[in-house]
Amino acid sequence: MKQWFKGILSMALAATIVVTGCSNGNENGNKDAAGAGSNGGSDVVNLTIWGAVPEENGPQTVVDKWNAAHPDVQVKYVRYINDDAGNTKLDTALMMQSDAPDIFFSYGENNLFRRENSGMTAPLDEMISAQGFDVDGVIGSENLLKFNDQIHYLPGYKNIDFVVLNKAALDEIGQPVPTDWTWDEFADLALKLNKGDRKGAFVTPGADLLVGKFTLVSSQPKDSFYTAEGLSNFNNPAMKKGLEIQKKLYDEGAMVGWGEGIANKLDPANELLTGKAAMVYGGAWMMRSLKDTDTWPRDFAVAFAPAPQYEKGTNVNNGGMNDFMSINNNSAHKEEAFQFMSWYLQEGNMDMIPGGRIPTNKTADFDQVTQLIVGDKQDVIDQESLGNVLKADYTFAVREKATAFPQITTISKEEAEKYFMDQQSVDDTLAAMQERADKVIQSESK
Repeated sequence: MKQWFKGILSMALAATIVVTGCSNGNENGNKDAAGAGSNGGSDVVNLTIWGAVPEENGPQTVVDKWNAAHPDVQVKYVRYINDDAGNTKLDTALMMQSDAPDIFFSYGENNLFRRENSGMTAPLDEMISAQGFDVDGVIGSENLLKFNDQIHYLPGYKNIDFVVLNKAALDEIGQPVPTDWTWDEFADLALKLNKGDRKGAFVTPGADLLVGKFTLVSSQPKDSFYTAEGLSNFNNPAMKKGLEIQKKLYDEGAMVGWGEGIANKLDPANELLTGKAAMVYGGAWMMRSLKDTDTWPRDFAVAFAPAPQYEKGTNVNNGGMNDFMSINNNSAHKEEAFQFMSWYLQEGNMDMIPGGRIPTNKTADFDQVTQLIVGDKQDVIDQESLGNVLKADYTFAVREKATAFPQITTISKEEAEKYFMDQQSVDDTLAAMQERADKVIQSESK
């Protein structure tokens, strides 16, 4: 049993003892105190949704619109922080059914898989059929990962990775906004954009943002960290290529050093918008910052290029579907919860767009989506290049295998850091990644 689940199980057991000791014997009273089931004794069904997006960035507008149109089903949004403490709070609420949500968002496959495996998510197939929700037409069946051959979530956000560039810096050297390009071309452009105190590029140092990871994903979009046999895929030419490109940019002074980036917790939006870097690797999650001219006043617009590829023409994107919406398996109002989910995915989440949440609805008008994102910031956002990036047809990274995933991502960061800090060669780095990752995979597989 995984250590995380052991810890949560212990917490749940302790909480159960406390609740039992303090109970007045009113079992119905305890159930009504939970978010999963109470309708307050009236004809109105009350639903609670937990998510991590701040209320003012869309969720409150969404809920207000729903509530105004559906007086018989009223929704309350509760924000939790998408960090270890916040996710533990949500998991505990779902396990204990104390103020538990009816609908909740999981961010990233690790959180989703854990909740599916713990029985926290309700299968949606019967509700999808009963309410006539067109999964393939709205989401695309290829964009879903089933659990036990059933659908346990629907994604609410299409997270697109892209490169954001200082348009004025590009104009200075007479370069157009890149379109179909490789990581080698990214490195070449970074060297051309390097000027004085302004670095040519910035890639946030960390396990999830290694250039080696991006090249590996580009070469193998499905389960990129694993071989067909289920062992680690780190000792791979694509990983080597990416690590070498990243080190070249450090060594030639076109990117702030790995150690400095980690020590100062440098942020890509701040590096770009303060003129410290001419281009940064980012994604749709940056849009609020890119539009914020109060925090980052500037005299240049930003342009957008697709994520570079290991090889041209592949158009693989490391982003993919996120904001996984699930229904609490213990909710007493699953049908009403799915009614809200269906409305949200086809209509309601349009009010999430100005905050940078790209809809997963395949039928969405992406010219309208782009306009909603840009708003009144046409002077600092290059709308044409943003639209081109948002409407492109991508092959998204998919991860079905998850054996020891948190451990092997940490291993990749630790060993890459030794290479970037000149403590070991790239070949020794790849060998160490492979050996360490294989051991933890084999250990967890027992």
